[in-house]
Amino acid sequence: MSRLFFVSKVQFKRASLAVLVSGALAACGGGGSAGGNGDSASPLPSLAPTASPKPTDAPVVSAGVVLGSYFRNAKVCFDENNNGQCDNNEVSTRTDSNGQFKLSGSRAPLVAEIGLDAKRYDPDTKTETALTQALILRAPKEWPTTISLHTTSVVSEMENQGLSFDDAVKKVANALAVPANKLLADFNLETDAGNKAALKAASDDGIRRIQAAIAGKSADSDLKKLLAESTQTDRYYQTKTPYRPQQDRSSYEAAPAGFNVVNTQLIARHGSRGLSSLKYDLAVYNMWSKAKEEGALTPLGEKLGADVLKIMKANFLLGHNVAGISKPGYGNETQVGIEEHQQLAMRMLQRQPDFWQQVAKTASSSPRKIIFVTSGVDRAVDSGNYFVQALAQQNAALAGLIDKPAAPGPYPDNAVAVPQTAGTNRFLLYFHKLQKSTDLVSNVKDPLYRTYLDSQAYQAYKDDGDLLAKQKALFGTLEAKAAGRAILERLFTKAFVDKIDAGSHSFANTGTFSYVSDDGKLTSTLTGDGKTKIASLADAGSLMYELYVIAPAMRAEAGVDFIPYLPAAQARYFAALNDASDFYDKGPSITEKGDVTHKMAQILVDDVFKEVDDVVSNRSSNAAKIRFAHAEIIIPLATRIGLKNAVQPVPLAQTFSYASNPWRGEAISPMAANMQWDVYKNAEGRVLVKMLYNEKETDFKAACDSAKISPTSKFYNFAALKTCYGY
Repeated sequence: MSRLFFVSKVQFKRASLAVLVSGALAACGGGGSAGGNGDSASPLPSLAPTASPKPTDAPVVSAGVVLGSYFRNAKVCFDENNNGQCDNNEVSTRTDSNGQFKLSGSRAPLVAEIGLDAKRYDPDTKTETALTQALILRAPKEWPTTISLHTTSVVSEMENQGLSFDDAVKKVANALAVPANKLLADFNLETDAGNKAALKAASDDGIRRIQAAIAGKSADSDLKKLLAESTQTDRYYQTKTPYRPQQDRSSYEAAPAGFNVVNTQLIARHGSRGLSSLKYDLAVYNMWSKAKEEGALTPLGEKLGADVLKIMKANFLLGHNVAGISKPGYGNETQVGIEEHQQLAMRMLQRQPDFWQQVAKTASSSPRKIIFVTSGVDRAVDSGNYFVQALAQQNAALAGLIDKPAAPGPYPDNAVAVPQTAGTNRFLLYFHKLQKSTDLVSNVKDPLYRTYLDSQAYQAYKDDGDLLAKQKALFGTLEAKAAGRAILERLFTKAFVDKIDAGSHSFANTGTFSYVSDDGKLTSTLTGDGKTKIASLADAGSLMYELYVIAPAMRAEAGVDFIPYLPAAQARYFAALNDASDFYDKGPSITEKGDVTHKMAQILVDDVFKEVDDVVSNRSSNAAKIRFAHAEIIIPLATRIGLKNAVQPVPLAQTFSYASNPWRGEAISPMAANMQWDVYKNAEGRVLVKMLYNEKETDFKAACDSAKISPTSKFYNFAALKTCYGY
């Protein structure tokens, strides 16, 4: 959910910051046991904590560990006045060689001040490194056993969003796609590789962010605000949000007795990707270059150019030497995207292990096909391939069940047919861009004729005057101008920003760049087309937002953090504009325009119902049908199927806003967004269906609530559901 952070003004004392940055921290106050730095070569002994029990209230004696990996000689204190730092009159101690501490005498929250005299010990590599930048971490009084980036995030959610401890833990855990009971534990001891990797990566990123923020702040800075901005969970990436499953499978409602899985249906968006082409990065770089030429860069702005070039180079070479990607460059999936679909496949198997084991067991004697179709576009094809490869890696017997049906055809039906590879179905999974040259259906009796016409109607709508006016108006407000200025004045001098505002400076994605891969085997040269413009402050802010939202997907390839460049308020503002544009263009849209944005998705709804009906009626023995597509498919599908937060259009006389409409891009179509139906049948032939949306148990349209087996259940009687949807 998108939220703003409101924090109270708590001043970071000048003396405390000076002491922290200098590393001259000294234990003061009473009661705690002091620890030493230890030897960098020594492994952690067995006394390191082996579990993190969940306390409901802090005991009088607090014993725990400072994580990230382990921090030695960190100062830990009871934060009696809750100002986010250790004051001279507060009980404190130092962590020992295991990062452990012990304090007594209070039930207050905890703070760890980690200065330049502290050491960071990595138990995986058994290496110790000195800190080069100071760090502060916090922990709530409800959890005195660990102090980490994750406990700091929980504190921020509790203080700035008014959440309870339990709700804050759930929110942060959900953002990291880890079980809530793992979030605050010692992740160095975590045995699940996926959970450990997610927790450690988020910890490393957040710690670097806090260190950079502390290094860049003055001594009287608002410390709690600084920590909140560095650790907040809401980042406003919207439809570029890297995928996270929205529910732990352990909490799924169990099927009624006697019902067993007989089939699974999947429709998924491709995984996280790079930029689609040389547009936003080049335009922003040209703006930055002009500011540099004029000596108009702030200290933060000085860093921007190098980070933009890192993103640009990574996109030029994206996919090089990556198995499964045949044409490197812009638009390809990133490592994050690859892993999203690999993990999605594994969770599908884990969700119904008995069913998939049986499918694999009978693969030779009674094969049950896994039908595999894509839009035919590279990143959707690649996502599907990584998904099915993961299935085969988990159970080799499943590999032989993958079936790619022939593409619909021949089309166009009035000329020489354009061949499509097996497993491609543009009508089903690329219906927003059906073209006369490849897809023309002129025969009114052809079952695909309706979809072709609906596609043409949608493409005509994209030039609709009302739609274009709505989208243009989003960026023409004084608020958009102010948000753009707020971003730019942190990067450039006011005089330079004023020139953009006055129109004397404008920029576009012009120029030619060339990059060579590290192994020298790939050279990529591209020229911008000049069509992406920065002609206003709102334009500049919007393009900065586009780089901000793509950076998390490219962490392995570009390794840049754009969070410092977009404060939360401005990120949220441009996220809202981005959502509004997508809402009008792909979502429920304008009331007076009817169902033009989603009528074309009916073919996909029909396909899922038909697949299920064929299996439960014994006309098919398919185990699953898996489909891989795009946001332009998932978003209309969500509206057409009737998801309760995806169906509310806005009258032409009004404007979409977060205040009045629940539609959110990050919920409807994050990267790798997916809809899954699990189909169950009992011995009497009764059939139940449960829908998962982004792996969360989800209701069908409200009009079908009577098809539920009970008012609170997520299981639907399939026969009643079919009737409700008009079949």
